[in-house]
Amino acid sequence: MISRRLLLGLFGAGALALGGIAAPALGRSPEVRTSKIDEALRTLVEGRSTPGIAVLILQEGRPVYSRSMGVREAGGSAPIAETDMFRYASMTKAVTSVAALILVEEGKLGLDEPVSRYLPEFANLRVRAPDGSEAAATRPPTIRELLTHTAGFSYNFINRPRIADTYREARVTDGLDQPDVTTAEAMRRLAAAPLGYQPGSGWDYSLATDVLGAVVEKVTGGTLGAFVIERIAKPLRIESWVFQAPEAARPRFVGVTRPAQPTGALGAGYEPVKAAEAVPYPSTRGTASLDPNRAFSTTAYHSGGAGMSGTLGDYARFAQMLLNDGELDGARVLRPESVRQLATNATGSMPTLRGPGWGFSLGLGVLTDPAAAKTGMPAGSYGWGGIYGTQFWVDPVNRVVGVVMTQTAVIGSGPIANAVREAYYAAD
Repeated sequence: MISRRLLLGLFGAGALALGGIAAPALGRSPEVRTSKIDEALRTLVEGRSTPGIAVLILQEGRPVYSRSMGVREAGGSAPIAETDMFRYASMTKAVTSVAALILVEEGKLGLDEPVSRYLPEFANLRVRAPDGSEAAATRPPTIRELLTHTAGFSYNFINRPRIADTYREARVTDGLDQPDVTTAEAMRRLAAAPLGYQPGSGWDYSLATDVLGAVVEKVTGGTLGAFVIERIAKPLRIESWVFQAPEAARPRFVGVTRPAQPTGALGAGYEPVKAAEAVPYPSTRGTASLDPNRAFSTTAYHSGGAGMSGTLGDYARFAQMLLNDGELDGARVLRPESVRQLATNATGSMPTLRGPGWGFSLGLGVLTDPAAAKTGMPAGSYGWGGIYGTQFWVDPVNRVVGVVMTQTAVIGSGPIANAVREAYYAAD
C-alpha cells in the first residue's frame, strides 16, 4: 500500500479525503472498482506474470486507488515499496516531448525546422526502398516529424525489414544498452544508417525521440537531464528523476525480469535480467537489447526515448500536470495550447504501434476509437508505456490519471498494465 505520508507529500493535504471524492461516471462504485483492480493485481502476481507491481490512479488530482503488490526482486522477499525506483524506458518520451515544446514556446526551436539545423550529421540522409535500393532523402526530417515518429527512423527491436540489418551493421543503440556510447556517437551511428521511408510519408516507432533529446542538448548547451530537472522536475517538486543514477541508489531500483517463454504470454513465469541480454519482442519477432545496469552508467548518453528512471508518484505528478493543461500546484510548465498538441492525434489514419483505434500526437498515443482499440477508456485519452514494464494514461473526460509500474520487460507495458487499466474502466 502506498502510504499516507507519501501521498500527502505528492498531492497535498486534501488528497486523502477519499470519502469526499465522487466516483467516476464509469458504472461502478469505488468499492467495487477497488476490488476488481485488487483482483487483477493478485492474478498477475500470484499467477507469475510479474513478481511485483505498483499502481496509482488519481481522479481530480486525488488518489482513488493506490496499491503495491509482490516483491522487488524475483525470488526475493522484500516487498515492492512506495519509494522504489523504476526504469521508465519509453515513458521518458513524454518528458522529452515536453522539454522540446518548452523550447518551442520560448522561440528557441521551431516545429517545422529541419533537424539538420541543429545536428548537421542528419543533412544528407538516404532512404532504403522495399527492393533494397537506396536513394537520397528528399529533405531532412523536421522537429515535428521527430515528435510524431514520422521521420523515417526505426528501432532495432521493431525489426523493420531492410532496416534492422543496417542498424546492426552501424551498431545503432536503442538507448537501452551500450552504456559507453555518447550522444554524439549515438547520433553519428544513426545518421549513417538509411531511413525506412521518406520523411513525413509513414509512421514507425523509433529513435526519433533520442534525436529530439540531442536537439534539446544542442539548443540548451547542456545535457537533456539538466534541462528536464531545471524546467520540469523542480517546478513540479519531483526529486527522483535521473538519467544516470548514482551507484548508491541501486538498492532502491526494482529488479528487471523478462517472460520465461519467448511468446510473452501472461502467467508463463519470468526470469531475472541481471546484465545485457537480448530479450524476445514477440509482436515484431525481433529482440530488444536490454542492459538494466545502463541506468547506473556515468557515460551513457541521456536517451530522450528511454533513459530516465524515477518513482511511481513522481511520474503521476508529471501526468497530472498534463491533465491540468500544463500546470500543477501553481507551477506552470507548458501552455495549455502546447498540452493540446500532446493530446491531439497528429498522424491521421496511419497505423501506429498500439494498433487499431490509436493515433499519435507530438509524442504520445491518442485514443481515437475505443471500440476498435478494445478499451473502456473514452476517446481522447492519451499516454504511453515503456519496454521495461511501465505505462501511464491521462483521461480528460473523467479527469483521471493512471500509472502502472513493473519491471517485467515487454509484457509489463502492454498485457500486464492493460489488465490493470481495463479493470478500472470495465463495466459491471
